[in-house]
Amino acid sequence: MRHALRRLRHDPGLALLVTLTLALGVGVNSAIFSIMNALHRPLPVRDAGRLVALATRHADTGTGMEGMQYQFSYPALADFRAQSRSYADLIAFSLGHGGLSTGGKAEEFLFSYVTGNYFSALGIPPAAGRVFAPGEGESPDSAVPLVLGYSYWQKRFGGDMGVVGRQVRINGAATTIVGVVDKRFQGTYTNVDMQGYVPLSFMARAEGGRRTDFFSDRATAKLTVMGTLKPGVGLGEARTEARMIAGRLERQYPTTDKGITVTVLPETWARPAPIPAMVAMAPVLAALFLVLGLLVLALACLNVGNVLLVRAAARQQEMAVRAALGSGRARLAGQILGEILVLAIAGGAAGVLLSVWATDAIGAIPMGLGSLPAVLDFSPDWRVFAYALAATLLAGAAAGLWPALVGSRTDIAGVLRGCGRSVSRSRGGSSLRKLMVVAQVAGSLTLLIVAGGFAGGLGGARRIDVGFEPRHLAIFVTDTAYAGYDRERSKAFHRELERRVRELPGIEAAATGFSMPLSYVQDGDTVEVEGRPAAGGRKPLVMFNSVSPGYFETMQIGLRAGRGFRDADGEGARRVAVVNELMGRRLWPGQDPLGKRFRMGRTGDAWWEVVGVAQDGKYFALFEPPLPFFYVPAAQQFSSRRVLEVRSPLAAEDLIARVGREIRALDPDMPVSEARMTEDAIAGVTGLWGFRLGAYLSGAMGMLGLLLALVGVFGVVSYAARQSTREIGIRMALGAGRRDVLRLVAERGAVLVAWGVVAGLAGAWVLARLISRSVPAAIAANLPVFAAAAVFVAAMAMWACYLPARRAARMDPMSVLRQE
Repeated sequence: MRHALRRLRHDPGLALLVTLTLALGVGVNSAIFSIMNALHRPLPVRDAGRLVALATRHADTGTGMEGMQYQFSYPALADFRAQSRSYADLIAFSLGHGGLSTGGKAEEFLFSYVTGNYFSALGIPPAAGRVFAPGEGESPDSAVPLVLGYSYWQKRFGGDMGVVGRQVRINGAATTIVGVVDKRFQGTYTNVDMQGYVPLSFMARAEGGRRTDFFSDRATAKLTVMGTLKPGVGLGEARTEARMIAGRLERQYPTTDKGITVTVLPETWARPAPIPAMVAMAPVLAALFLVLGLLVLALACLNVGNVLLVRAAARQQEMAVRAALGSGRARLAGQILGEILVLAIAGGAAGVLLSVWATDAIGAIPMGLGSLPAVLDFSPDWRVFAYALAATLLAGAAAGLWPALVGSRTDIAGVLRGCGRSVSRSRGGSSLRKLMVVAQVAGSLTLLIVAGGFAGGLGGARRIDVGFEPRHLAIFVTDTAYAGYDRERSKAFHRELERRVRELPGIEAAATGFSMPLSYVQDGDTVEVEGRPAAGGRKPLVMFNSVSPGYFETMQIGLRAGRGFRDADGEGARRVAVVNELMGRRLWPGQDPLGKRFRMGRTGDAWWEVVGVAQDGKYFALFEPPLPFFYVPAAQQFSSRRVLEVRSPLAAEDLIARVGREIRALDPDMPVSEARMTEDAIAGVTGLWGFRLGAYLSGAMGMLGLLLALVGVFGVVSYAARQSTREIGIRMALGAGRRDVLRLVAERGAVLVAWGVVAGLAGAWVLARLISRSVPAAIAANLPVFAAAAVFVAAMAMWACYLPARRAARMDPMSVLRQE
């Protein structure tokens, strides 16, 4: 190794070229692995490798929401706890959102409802006070203690140990802080730093409207269930048992459990909840980008291998002298491999630094989650370093093995007499380098086509009809409960704010709703159609929004039939609703939904009459399948949380400042959770963020692959031209012109480029087909993309062939022949 370092010190250009090339290959792979590792990093809990999620699938209820109904009721959880033998423990949790009030100040608070054994089963200790005990809070009359998240404790209370025992209010309900969780634990929702935890008894008390008995009602399914497999129990065994228990419950409770099946997923592939579409897409996308990264690494290895083959030819005499002095072939090969490994380790270290820079840049892309305490940590851990080390050693071995074998095979007598033939000619080096060029062109073309496909997917995603007009639309989220308002005062505040904003100069329209499109915060309930029992005996779950008059005009949501809401649709008036087109078709197939009635679970026997049909849209995420949805008047479905939507051609900063002044004028202490443009929300993680990430990653890899291929083509054609100087000199002496020489050298490179383009098109076609089957919206690799990428790669490669060909055509034939 010391000799390898001394040798490389005398050839700094080669050392720098190989190091940078391998750094690019290893850096790309480490960056991709860092991203995948961050999204699927095991939770910092005990026995994380055996933690699994139990996901329910429902038979068709006629709404298309079957894939979203993944949660359990508390009685179903109790049945699985009693009947399952595969788990050391089963826990359950659900997401809560509201306001935490203390010291006369309220602010937005994101928390989890959890079972009493949540912390003990996961092995999470407290940083202060205590955490919940098994069974705590799992009965209707239990106390409602609160455990704070560590980051929220530091931010809101400054890390004060004295908060333990303090009385606070969550959504107006009194509770007592009993502890703070360990710093390492951020909850069981992906990339969300949970701010607090309350027992299930708080969820039972928070049930609105009819106040169903949460602990005995099998129709109230709001819990995500996870379990720790016992040692020796495999995933297949747990799945078989889950299906058996689900079948048993279906027979025992046909009214509520008919058509429900249960499967078991590794926890890392069930985040933030086991939604089937995301579970199916996540491993495919992860595998795709890892394969693309390995393709970039392979191109880097081919480039390095080509350079090292040329170097092996140049060192033929040195190796012959070493062999003559007694070095065996293994010793010679080991010497060459030692030099290559030194370069590979340097390239790997540089690659890790490059990956850290790249992931920091990717992490800076706005996620568009507003005030949600999101955490996207791409920082490397031991898994990333282990992967980078493996990639480095693999690259070093792949790039250096053949040059080491070729360089250690030496014709001692011939070389020492000065007539040894070139390694490239006598031992197949020339053929191998030609094969490398074909592979590099094919690989770079494949990468560019996939990158073009992702760019097309991003462009297609931008054109997706979201069901409203997002341009020139600002959103402001307030919750009067944070400021201690009662029901009547809340209504008055939102009415007056909406009136004031509408009267501002430059404001075209304004309205309020409970939620905004493309947001995690949505409301939903089971619905029952008048005169028709639910399919399978189970009421379908449908999401809805409570909105003020003028909402459809403000959002520019088209009404296909009927009308929107009016001021006359007040609290004491006939209950009315507007359904989207899909809900109308699903719940009243072949009929006109206008005049039809349904009721929600939370409003008991109250019937809602359909007075309008709105166009379909996107509600949770841009990539969601079509979903049924309906709207009700805000006056008939009270909520202290309101999203004020304001449409105006004013500049974003001016618009946000003007509305903010009106909110402060009404109440200087009213907290505003979010104030931003809707286009920013669409660009976030529920919208274009994933498409943009895919386009950025694939585009960067495509350009790196093309760069490496161009360097490889240039190197091979240049080396071939140098090896053919005698032939070219003779041809020119016999009358060949510079144009003839140019064509001769360029044609040899063109043949390799053509084969590479053909192979790349075939590989890209196969890869694009595989991707489009698994993730249809992610890639749009069509004929124009294939053609444009092929022409571009071919043109760039031919340019790389032209440069050495032009240099060869300018040589002096007499000087070449005199050297011979």
